[in-house]
Amino acid sequence: MELQESLTGLHEAMYDPTLLDISRTKKGAFTRKREGGMGFPDALCFMLDMNKTALQSRLNRFYREVKGAKSITEQAFSKLRANFDHTPFEVMTRRLVFKEYSGAYELPTWRGYHLFAVDGSYLQLPWEPELAREFGVRGGGKRPSAGISVLFDLLHGWILDAEIDRTDRSERHALERHIEFLAGELPHIAAQALLLADRGYPSYDLLRKCEENGLKYVMRCPLQSLKGINEAPMGDSTVALESGQQLRVVKFLLKSGEVEILATNLFDLPESAFPALYAMRWGVETYYHKLKQIVGVEQFSGKTPNSVRQDFWASMVLLINTAIAQQEADREVAGRHKAKNNKHSYRAATTKIVVALRDRLVFATLCGYPDLAAIALEDILDELSRAVSPLRPGRSYPRKPRLYAAANLNLKSRL
Repeated sequence: MELQESLTGLHEAMYDPTLLDISRTKKGAFTRKREGGMGFPDALCFMLDMNKTALQSRLNRFYREVKGAKSITEQAFSKLRANFDHTPFEVMTRRLVFKEYSGAYELPTWRGYHLFAVDGSYLQLPWEPELAREFGVRGGGKRPSAGISVLFDLLHGWILDAEIDRTDRSERHALERHIEFLAGELPHIAAQALLLADRGYPSYDLLRKCEENGLKYVMRCPLQSLKGINEAPMGDSTVALESGQQLRVVKFLLKSGEVEILATNLFDLPESAFPALYAMRWGVETYYHKLKQIVGVEQFSGKTPNSVRQDFWASMVLLINTAIAQQEADREVAGRHKAKNNKHSYRAATTKIVVALRDRLVFATLCGYPDLAAIALEDILDELSRAVSPLRPGRSYPRKPRLYAAANLNLKSRL
């Protein structure tokens, strides 16, 4: 999918009357048109901006550059956004995913498989009692937190499914719902899916659910795992679990001296391929880095459960469009560097893409000016293709604990 095509779809969704009908939380909301007011499409357009400056500053800019009128207040916008839930942004995400994975586009695969990773994480929320009641608390400081989970396409850079839930939710149950979504909504993709999961996921029920839905999997197991896996020797072996399931276990030493244990239902893949295959799961970790550190999702624009969910799903829309823009800009970069004898390969800098989309996407493309949108998109992609970073395969760094995470939550983004 091209970026222009995606943005056209978002614009159509904003003006779809059925989307307003299923999103309203208050009967009669957005039925009256007021001079200089913010309608439903305006509100969605504004919230997709995802800029992390002060909310009133964002409103002032939006009204100045888009509506040419005096801005509403921050308090008025907070009341307005309470009239609808997160559904518009979830629907936009789903529509983009269904279109991209419909079979109309050629998608990257690995040995014929779509490589998916699942992972869970947590979002720190503002200090509000209502958020603590809705999502729960976590950590010694008992800070309100939400649990999130994504099903991520490692080769394509897209999320296919996401959820935000209580902080004490089960990651395994989240994966079950991801599997149900993939098998139920995209069965042709599920038939070619290979799922990579970390060591918190293996269980008799999950392994069985993957088998029942036709999914291949490679799951990392802890040292004390399911009985048959524990007893498997070093190297490559086939084991029978107490549940009656048969699977393959690959055990090998990492450079650190730690034993890596992988359980899989891939029986035709050479043993030597598994270390590099599982290492590709790291892509979902970098996705969370983009979500938290670049998009800055934890700098929420409101302090209610509804606004938290709205911001989370708006972030999903932004990151899907970031993936689309990344692919287009990378093609431009490859063309620029094709005749050069560079030491490294290069790609467009992801941070620059997020900033460009966040700052210019809304005003240039989603507000109903198609000619201006086409010019702006061309300019954005040209600019992005010149801001590049080198690719250095094989680099790795030890993970450092974030001891200061709670302290720096409310720092303003510098992007």
